Amino acid sequence: MFDPQEMDSYFLSVKTNWIKLALGGVMALSIPLIYFFSSSNDEKTFTASQSEFVEQTEQLIADLSAETKVSSKSPKLPTENNRIGHSSIVPQAEALTSKEPQEVLTTEINYTSEDDPGSEPQWKKELDIFLKGDQSPKEFLNSLSLENWKEARDALALAYEDKKLPQSKNFQDRFWTRVGEVGGQAVAEELLREGDPAFAKILRGWAKKTPQEMFDYYADLNLRSPEVQNYLQKTNSREIPLMDQFSSGMIDEVLRNSDGRIGNTQLDSANDLIDHFLAKDKWKAESLMREFTERVIKGRDKETLKQWVSGYKEPELQAGTAQRVIESGIFDKNPLEAVEFANSLDSTKAKRSALSSAYARLAGGVNGHDPNITASELNAMEDGPERDFALNGFAHGLVRKDPEAAIQWASSISNEGFRKVVTKNITKRIKAEVLPRLSSQEAGQD
Repeated sequence: MFDPQEMDSYFLSVKTNWIKLALGGVMALSIPLIYFFSSSNDEKTFTASQSEFVEQTEQLIADLSAETKVSSKSPKLPTENNRIGHSSIVPQAEALTSKEPQEVLTTEINYTSEDDPGSEPQWKKELDIFLKGDQSPKEFLNSLSLENWKEARDALALAYEDKKLPQSKNFQDRFWTRVGEVGGQAVAEELLREGDPAFAKILRGWAKKTPQEMFDYYADLNLRSPEVQNYLQKTNSREIPLMDQFSSGMIDEVLRNSDGRIGNTQLDSANDLIDHFLAKDKWKAESLMREFTERVIKGRDKETLKQWVSGYKEPELQAGTAQRVIESGIFDKNPLEAVEFANSLDSTKAKRSALSSAYARLAGGVNGHDPNITASELNAMEDGPERDFALNGFAHGLVRKDPEAAIQWASSISNEGFRKVVTKNITKRIKAEVLPRLSSQEAGQD
């Protein structure tokens, strides 16, 4: 929903040069899509209508936000058998390099029109059969290659405009996953360079097909580089969500063979991975902690999770766990309890991150809470870091239902540097999440 760690950049300096990590691993990730078939491509046969296609499809699938190694080992969880909706575990980090990635689509058929100049390319034939409803999209997806995926994407865009393309998120996911499989780093670098939102959508397939390649790329990726910043600016994206997309795949890969169980064995394996990053890049370690927490939460009671968060003494790790525990809604029956929990944390960084999460829930009116009461309390608070981080969360919590108020609350942050960061991120979220929805609603009324 929001990025309190990114907001914390005024108070904590973040390394701008990412050091390549020596950890060998295979990584795969599950990524929330932002857009569908959109890309800047000189070979396209359509331009103006593509914008409408992107806006329409976005509504179907978009939802929206130390050089010394410190051990991240947490208190043990009370059970080994809590099941979640994610899979797998690798007992040791070294085992990652020996695993073969699992694949749904295993056949790669690289047909081209050069095989028979007088006939349609195979991918086009398979797409026509799929659009007629005669078979599943598997054969079409299997026919994609590094050479033809752009043509296929453009054909799908035209099919969508003609209302021939099934409006299925699953199909969209599978298309971009397949592009990631056949394109890998070459396609990823091209999309990033062009500032194309499809960059984030191919990562899952890339990680599944060539996980070591994707991991090495991410380990070297400098999020402060002009190329990444240009991508984030063009797509109205932010650094933290992009990092979390990579982290999600890493955690899923570490948990690959856990059969949905998160227990002490899985804790140790995930903590080993997090420790590798913590020694060199605490910002990325915090992102990994958020994604691991996402998988631990399910099936745990509130008191267990509170103790688990408090058990992490490293500020970045406690901040990551606290943020996701509060965002999970574990305190929603009494949302003010989340504020009390945030204030009880030892780490200043974790406290501020948790305050942002808690006040975002209050702004959302969870369990019938009146946001106006919280607004009055915020107005009565003295200026300072705690109020600023509470305002950060409150503003982000208002983005979707009252974007104008969100900007006003963000503008009332007392610290100038922090205020600029928050208002910039709020503005990005409005452009990415609110304006497309309003445009779609207006188009539907015409």
